[in-house]
Amino acid sequence: MKIPLLVWVFFVLGVDVSHVWSTIFRTYLSKEERNNYSGIIKLAPIIAFLFTFIFSWYSESLFWRVLAYFALYHFIKQQYGFLKLYKIKSSINGKIFKDEVMIYLGTLYPVFIWHFLGDRKFNWFSTDDFITFPILSTTIVEILNVIYFGVLVAWVVELLLLSKNRIKEFPIGKVLWVFSTFGTWWLGIVYFNSDFSFTITNVIAHGIPYMFLVFYYVEEKKVIQNNDNQSFSKVFVSVLWMLLICLFLGSSEELFWDIFINNERVDLFGNWPNLYVDHQFFRALIIAVLSLPQITHYILDGFIWKGKDNPYLKNIFTR
Repeated sequence: MKIPLLVWVFFVLGVDVSHVWSTIFRTYLSKEERNNYSGIIKLAPIIAFLFTFIFSWYSESLFWRVLAYFALYHFIKQQYGFLKLYKIKSSINGKIFKDEVMIYLGTLYPVFIWHFLGDRKFNWFSTDDFITFPILSTTIVEILNVIYFGVLVAWVVELLLLSKNRIKEFPIGKVLWVFSTFGTWWLGIVYFNSDFSFTITNVIAHGIPYMFLVFYYVEEKKVIQNNDNQSFSKVFVSVLWMLLICLFLGSSEELFWDIFINNERVDLFGNWPNLYVDHQFFRALIIAVLSLPQITHYILDGFIWKGKDNPYLKNIFTR
């Protein structure tokens, strides 16, 4: 089932592609952040371009496979990263069921099913980009599902007991984040079996929280620097501008992808058969350029949210 145009525009273009561009407000468009991460923000695009050009020139299918696994790693680490932000405000952590283990279970189990059930009707970027080994039966998967959610319930029960015994506040934010991770990843990959469902749940779990995080960070940093709260109207206009910039850049990127490489959304971007590129060298070159925002985002995201390298992070998320 092809994703309907309006759904694709809102979720894929409006959130998934645009959230990649929101990274620029944490890096390239902030003088202080540029100075703080000067090395990696210069190196990341170079690494991204060389990696993409070499791999896609050698084998386009290999490039998409490697990028799919890199994206998977990035998505899982982001779920873990959000958990760490919630843990800043929470002193209650699981002893039998560690919080970190729960996030990795919530994300890796559905991916495990994807690889070893082998009947998924969707992909990450391109057909067969994940290597599958269809050795599991649906009966085994049903048993594993019970264990999967059983561990989640046991973790919540443990936190409830710890919060009661230590007379401390139950970490509702952290619990909701882990629940949403389990829910969106399991529903999108295991329960439903369509490109539509996978795309929607994937975007909800990843793109929307990330954009909110970036915009929240930018505005809260202004409050700390100015030592004064901003008016609602100023915050609204600032966030709206950031969102519109992300939408413009994301739309432009997707336009070029469709014209030169994919030619899939002619109903939105028009039909440009004379501009479609099939020459291997030039195709690899264009893919390398158009992949820069996404892969650079993956690389930078592993550095810019580390508290030890950023004096604002802890202050912002403990306010």
